Amino acid sequence: MKPSEVAIPAGGTTIAAWHYAADGTQPRPCVVMAHGFCGTRDAGLVGFGERFADAGIDALCFDYRGFGASGGRGRQIVHFVEQQLDYHAAINAARELPHVDGVAIWGTSLSGGHVFAVAAEREDLIGAIALTPIVDGQKTVLRMRRSIPPRAAIRLGAAAIRDAIGARIGRRPVLLPAVGSPGSAAMLTTPDALPGYLAVASRAPLWRNAFAARMLLAVPSYRPGLFADRVGCPMLVQIAGADRNAPPDLSWKAAQLANAVVREYPRAGHFDVYDRGSAFGAVVADQISFLASLSERNR
Repeated sequence: MKPSEVAIPAGGTTIAAWHYAADGTQPRPCVVMAHGFCGTRDAGLVGFGERFADAGIDALCFDYRGFGASGGRGRQIVHFVEQQLDYHAAINAARELPHVDGVAIWGTSLSGGHVFAVAAEREDLIGAIALTPIVDGQKTVLRMRRSIPPRAAIRLGAAAIRDAIGARIGRRPVLLPAVGSPGSAAMLTTPDALPGYLAVASRAPLWRNAFAARMLLAVPSYRPGLFADRVGCPMLVQIAGADRNAPPDLSWKAAQLANAVVREYPRAGHFDVYDRGSAFGAVVADQISFLASLSERNR
């Protein structure tokens, strides 16, 4: 199915979104969704929007400002707070869509962490879904450092400092690869990262393998799992048992604090959950079942 384009005001610009509308005029929930680190809506999320609409659930899938088709002068800049504000703007827009009766939020990887923070701030959500979430940047980075060669670590750190200084005087972002081969100076360098992301983005013209290096300085302070016990709506947390990028044990702890329903896919890796991945069928079926239970609860 072909979604309709929606432009959402946010932060003095507009964020671009696809609206996957279910057939009919019956009241139904809408899932507000965005990708994780440097991801765009066309990179592995299309299948989710289509399957939701087929199941009678609307979906509003957006690109953050500065990414994909969205506006914003600073491109490829991962700003955690601004991305969460984009979620709030998209939630407000979803509430105004025809036939929508209740909004749930959905995130994966980095945006799976955003889901904890955003859900903790709102009382008007009917549910939240966090797929392979990054819930603690500090602990995740400490584990990742063990596999980063010293030369690559130096290059990453130097680029981050140079970019942060340049940002203060209005220079263009210093860009690094979002994903790379093991040992390279990129953000994600696990053995499955480059082939996994390239597979996800093989039909994604909006995606760029680049991010502004300044984000590296902010990652240790990004700990959305600390908000887990403040999430007031029903929540589904989905964990890939073989995940090398979002530590499963950290996701389990955050899920328990949020009193979330947990589904684990023991053999799945971080990139197996997207719309052409080996775990996609099971993952999206569990999401639809969860969303259906929310609709029944709200009747």
